[in-house]
Amino acid sequence: MRARSRDEIVVVLSDKRLLSMDEFCIYAGLGTNTARNIAETTGALFRVGHRVLVDRVKFDKYCDENSEIEAGVK
Repeated sequence: MRARSRDEIVVVLSDKRLLSMDEFCIYAGLGTNTARNIAETTGALFRVGHRVLVDRVKFDKYCDENSEIEAGVK
């Protein structure tokens, strides 16, 4: 069995805990500036040196909590 090259490996975004900013923009359906602001606001922004990652679990929890609040108001 031959080793796969990096280009052949497919990872589903919902399977990853930490997303790059580009991946997070796709996952959340947001532009770069809005995605960064929301990640900072929710406490989901995670830095490793210069690398900026977003904690998908914290973002999902934030979305769940806010959708319940809005659903209760309407």
